[in-house]
Amino acid sequence: MLLAALLGKKKTGTKNPPRLRFRGGPVEIAHVLPGRVRFYAPSLRDNPSSADILTDRLSKLEAVRDVTITLETGSVLIRFDPDGITETLLFAAIVRLLGLEKELARPPQPLIGRELRNVGASLNRAVFEKTGGILDLWSALMIIMAVIGIRKILTQPGMAFPAGITLVYWAVNGLRKKA
Repeated sequence: MLLAALLGKKKTGTKNPPRLRFRGGPVEIAHVLPGRVRFYAPSLRDNPSSADILTDRLSKLEAVRDVTITLETGSVLIRFDPDGITETLLFAAIVRLLGLEKELARPPQPLIGRELRNVGASLNRAVFEKTGGILDLWSALMIIMAVIGIRKILTQPGMAFPAGITLVYWAVNGLRKKA
């Protein structure tokens, strides 16, 4: 029975209904129980007008029994009839009512990637300011690759020819894309 639970199947071999697991977006699903679901919507924090609209519209649905919104945390607790409506439909309704479709459509950005881009942008700005606006980090890297490539071509014409040409190619294309 434990193995069946881990694999997502009941003892009879039928699958459990799929559960939503949205994290890190404009609306997050905190937990789901039959007939009860809690969402977190950061855009609801200290936004009573959106909370009123959400409460009013969701309460009009026949299958929805109760809507409780906590403005301090952006939490939306919905008690509903599981035979009348699904968690997926409630999620879609919240996204639609709050106007978050475009935010949800954007691909998620992992934290590490976002931080690395921020570090790169900071280094780029530092090089730009240090050189008085003559160079930025990306132009400096392209120039360095071109110089190393030309040096390799001149010092080791037979052995390093592909690597040198490759570096020059990257440098030229990098400068062309930057301009």
